[in-house]
Amino acid sequence: MPGFAERFAEFARLRSPLCLGLDPSEEVFAAWGLKSDASGLERFCGTVLEAVGDSLPVVKPQAAFFERFGPAGMAQLAQAAAQLRRQNVLSLIDAKRGDVPGTMQGYAAAMLGADSGFGGDAMTVSAYLGFEALRPTFERAAATGAAVFVVVHSSNPEGRALQSARMADGRSVSQTLADAVTTENRLAPGVVGAVVGATLSQEEAGILDRLSGALLLAPGVGAQGATLDAVASRFACAQGRVIPSVSRDILMKGPSVAGLRTAIDRYRDQAWAVLG
Repeated sequence: MPGFAERFAEFARLRSPLCLGLDPSEEVFAAWGLKSDASGLERFCGTVLEAVGDSLPVVKPQAAFFERFGPAGMAQLAQAAAQLRRQNVLSLIDAKRGDVPGTMQGYAAAMLGADSGFGGDAMTVSAYLGFEALRPTFERAAATGAAVFVVVHSSNPEGRALQSARMADGRSVSQTLADAVTTENRLAPGVVGAVVGATLSQEEAGILDRLSGALLLAPGVGAQGATLDAVASRFACAQGRVIPSVSRDILMKGPSVAGLRTAIDRYRDQAWAVLG
């Protein structure tokens, strides 16, 4: 079975590299006039996934916005991943889990692979309890044709102080994580990617030189201030490996399926044009 990286490459060729964030937030629910309950969540997911169809390579459910509804929300997360699989779209569960190895083994079994609890094709993780603690997710991803995206350089400004802190060898935390991702990717190509915010500045773009060969999830396009043109410029050295992600700028065009499709098509066509 082809792995996540191979499937993404093929889908990106046919559909552009664009990723849509599936974020059932309070803000979007209010704009749509939805009740903030399980029925509203079901309607939201059904509408967005109908608009997506098979037009995108990846959809990224944000786990926190599902978890806020408790068990019903978690059930809907699993249903959304299953629906994406039926639509032949990759699901990347944005959970940013990070803990000791035994716990990560549980998270990996929950999130990754068609036979997992949530059925994701990929997940995001945080390495701040140790990169090696993520080993169970790497192993599970390799065994199931999935992928793991390690947060290396977040689009969240509050994370910069920690990410730029210096290790004993002089490298920043971000640089150390980037080097670890690259080493891991050489051992198991395509299994371990990196999260690098699309809001990356020109001065910060050097981190990309340390991530040769890895897929790069680049959140922050749209409402967080990044543009696809900026991504194309900043991530030029990673052509063909960048997954730019946009959420609110598309989702706020709902609840009309037609409105969502128009927004998806606009971003998709631009991603095709500037990122190939």
